[in-house]
Amino acid sequence: MKSLIKITGILFLLSGTLMAQTNQTKTNVLNALGDFKTAIIDNDSETASNLLADDALILEGSGMETKEEYLSHHFHSDGRFLKAMNREILTQKVTTEGAAAWVSTVSTMKGTYSEREMDLTSLELAVLRKDGDHWKITAIHWSSR
Repeated sequence: MKSLIKITGILFLLSGTLMAQTNQTKTNVLNALGDFKTAIIDNDSETASNLLADDALILEGSGMETKEEYLSHHFHSDGRFLKAMNREILTQKVTTEGAAAWVSTVSTMKGTYSEREMDLTSLELAVLRKDGDHWKITAIHWSSR
């Protein structure tokens, strides 16, 4: 009986450790995405570049861009747009499996951009890969309606 109690206690401690590690991983993934959005708003292409994997793909609307194409093209206008919007996350799901993570987010975006009032529902799917101690975005897809 004492052995069963010890084994149960050890399993309980291990499950707590695994839960803490999983929560920390999810926090790190969300921090990488948050830092990327901040870099876009701040027009900080160096930080944004460091958060994107070299082979990253950015899908927006009906287009797809490489990391280099995005940073030299839509990055700057996306920053102006995001700076003008108030964003509220409605739902967000983070899934991790080993060195891979994906995050699906539904949010509202409200504000004035190019002299137009906007009230959008935004969808985002981000795929990240662990690179050493850091998470890098390998693909991100944005759409809104």
